[in-house]
Amino acid sequence: MSAQEPLYPHYLPIRPEGFTKTIDIPPFDIVEPGSRADPAKPEIYTSAAQIKNITPRVGTEIRGVQISQLSNDGLDQVALLAAERGVLVFRDQDFADIGTDKQKQIAGYFGPLHQHPTMGYPKGTGPEFHVVYADEKVGNLRDLLGPRTSYDLWHVDQTFTANTPGATFFWVLETPESGGGDTAFTSLTAAYQALSPSFRNLLHSLELLHTSASVGEIARVGQERALREAVKAVHPLIIKHPVTGEPSLFVNPTIARQIVDFKPEESEFLLSFLHEHIRSLDFSCRVSWEKGTVVIWDQRTAAHSAVPDFEDGARRHMVRIIPYGSQPQAAFPSTKS
Repeated sequence: MSAQEPLYPHYLPIRPEGFTKTIDIPPFDIVEPGSRADPAKPEIYTSAAQIKNITPRVGTEIRGVQISQLSNDGLDQVALLAAERGVLVFRDQDFADIGTDKQKQIAGYFGPLHQHPTMGYPKGTGPEFHVVYADEKVGNLRDLLGPRTSYDLWHVDQTFTANTPGATFFWVLETPESGGGDTAFTSLTAAYQALSPSFRNLLHSLELLHTSASVGEIARVGQERALREAVKAVHPLIIKHPVTGEPSLFVNPTIARQIVDFKPEESEFLLSFLHEHIRSLDFSCRVSWEKGTVVIWDQRTAAHSAVPDFEDGARRHMVRIIPYGSQPQAAFPSTKS
């Protein structure tokens, strides 16, 4: 149980306006910050930096680089490295204590910010801040979803509009005293590469319907309202990253559950395989949160899942901001032999 007061009470979630309709963002053009970056990344690979890969395929842990002190060139370099590695885990950061204006300014450099229709935000801010909060009063993800045999919920955030999220910020304020509460990530780029060339060629021709009536939103507002107010978009199943050019398997188990022009049974059969495929330990990593951790990940190259394995009533307090990136573009099959 959470005996003491929250460490960051001014970041407790509020939602005085209640649940609102999902905003259907019209398509827009954007310059990807990673496309401006110096490939050498001199503000990241400094003499003071300690950098190691979590696994060969996904995730890099960084110490000795302070996000709040980076120039715009440095932030461009962060975007490029996130595109290349999928997930960046910055340790020993002051980000949680620099104030919401500065946090919003830094995240907003990467693109226009998504406004969540149902999640709470800190008082004095707005729905650009998504507070992920659990304690003995509000419960946690297990309470939201109800009885299940497994609570992994692999997904990419908010892919139901023409533009989809790019480099995304997620930082910790308080971790459960009982331990647990990690976040798992999986490389959608490596998931694509693990498939046979013949199978990839089949997937390149397919598109997925994405809808805001996700598993989570249905749990929050009910199926009837979620379906009635749903925002939808169609994206290629295999997309090309706008900076690296690498293809990714752009599946989203909670938001994109229908292959365009497939009959329901056909769609379910193929997506069931792909959803299981991206869970593989061959190209996933697990991030343990500690004080001062900020994760920046590229949602075109990595999916994620909460790990709500901490004790009932334990407090877990996190904040997320999601900048939009460009519109997903189809990747074409490689002509390499």
